[in-house]
Amino acid sequence: MKGGTARGPVAAGLLVFLLAACGCGPRLDSWYVDSLVKVFPDDAKGAHELAGEPWLVPRNGHATIPIAIRSKAGVSRLSVAAQGPRLGSRRLPVQTRRAGYVPVGSNPAGTPPDEVVREAPALYPDPLLEDFPFDLPAGETHAVVLTVYCPAGTPPGDYQGEVEFRAGDRRIGARRFTVRVVNATVPEKPSLKVTNWFNLDEAHLRAHYPAMVRDPEAYWQILENIGRVMAEHRQNTMLTPVTSLVDASVSGGTIRYSFARLDRWVSTFEKVGLIGTIEGGHLLGRKSGFQTQMVIPAYVIEGGKPVWKNLEPEDPRGEQFFNSFLPALFAHLKEKGWQDRYIQHIHDEPHGAEAPVYNRYGKIIRKNLPGVPTIDAVGFDQDIGFFAEVADIWVPVLSSFDQRLDLMRGHMKKGGQCWFYTCIGPQGRYLNRFIDYPLLKVRLLHWFNFRHELSGFLHWGGNFWGPKPFENVQTVINDNHTLLPAGDNAIVYPAPGKNSVLSSLRLEAMREGIEDYELLVALSKKDPQKARALAAGAIPHISDYVRDVARFRALDRQLLEAF
Repeated sequence: MKGGTARGPVAAGLLVFLLAACGCGPRLDSWYVDSLVKVFPDDAKGAHELAGEPWLVPRNGHATIPIAIRSKAGVSRLSVAAQGPRLGSRRLPVQTRRAGYVPVGSNPAGTPPDEVVREAPALYPDPLLEDFPFDLPAGETHAVVLTVYCPAGTPPGDYQGEVEFRAGDRRIGARRFTVRVVNATVPEKPSLKVTNWFNLDEAHLRAHYPAMVRDPEAYWQILENIGRVMAEHRQNTMLTPVTSLVDASVSGGTIRYSFARLDRWVSTFEKVGLIGTIEGGHLLGRKSGFQTQMVIPAYVIEGGKPVWKNLEPEDPRGEQFFNSFLPALFAHLKEKGWQDRYIQHIHDEPHGAEAPVYNRYGKIIRKNLPGVPTIDAVGFDQDIGFFAEVADIWVPVLSSFDQRLDLMRGHMKKGGQCWFYTCIGPQGRYLNRFIDYPLLKVRLLHWFNFRHELSGFLHWGGNFWGPKPFENVQTVINDNHTLLPAGDNAIVYPAPGKNSVLSSLRLEAMREGIEDYELLVALSKKDPQKARALAAGAIPHISDYVRDVARFRALDRQLLEAF
């Protein structure tokens, strides 16, 4: 199962609880909870406990199994080891982590109290820590999180696993669990485009990964490791800062471009399975924050050398740059065979007085990248005529298109695509993935994709950490004018010890939501009426969705058993 009040762990009779042979070891209380329920340090013994059936998992899919643990006296050097569920000679792989806590100082402004898990300030579970053993404080409840993966082709059936708890070298408890593999199989080839924007500038990563100071090549290893984690969590589209990844030189009074670093970037993420779509970064920019003047970043020749400058939109050198750089880029894409999976951003969230500049340069970009889809995030709470004319993939922010679904469907009927994005907003009663929101809101993001026929999801904050990512999950942007909701800036945490990143409860819920989407798509080919009914049951309308975990589990179970 994927956790749930309606379908939890095996019956209590399968519980094995062992104290040390001498009878004097620390006592550890443990119980299963739903993976969409957050465990807090002040939870009482048995809070949100599940009992009942096995955990269902689709083939080529994942099941998250949290175990709440608590000790009145505390446990020092607590380690946890899980044996993957087994049926006969087959054993399913399992990953064991624990939920860490981060401080949330405030809930999103304007969000009703019943839309957050609890009122801030408070500690909230989010990062999935991998450091064992650890000390379990006396009288606190924490969560161990088991993640089971079921490979495609696994025979359906019940697979038995066990998790063991040790205090030092002393075994203090164990629990058995059953995973039921169902016929449903998450398709190998994904149909949903998913992108989380990562800040992979060397200066940003160097602040969190000391290995980069000693070894410049560590940068590429870190990128590979980040890519691997995100690919494992079903991200398949990578924001690629194309202009930052080219090297310019001057020959015969003309700027020439080398794409060697772009090639290494793409191959690094291809190797770990992340890049299916190369998402070319924004070609237009702003001087500083969201409300500042637009600029045209460009290479110009000064003193016989290429110089990177931010030009005024009226400066003719901006258009000259695009007319030289973009044809070179397009020729390189064709040479590498990438032109059919490359998409190009023009300008992020164009608005207001930016409209004519956006439209003008959008036409220049399309002319120089023939057949390459253009894509941008935009708010549909404004007149988008300037945008619709030059953007092929529309990515409106959720909450801005409540009354404009017909406009989006019209675009899709003409051959265009529509995704949606979240960023700071929406808040209130809408879906989003803030740390203080219920995990069900995160899981349903991709049911929303299917419900409204939106083929992609975008979020800006992959790893925009501040100086202390585990101590401050509410960074400030836009020239220190905007305090972000908790977790809006990042979905992972740095793991400098292994030059990688740690997942989060939100990223795990997001992955299972993506798998739900792919199963809904597969079901729609077999029984479209049932697929639509399940999605409508989960999300009747844009800000109207199931908020009760047990009700969601009933729908999810119907999906998993529909094959």
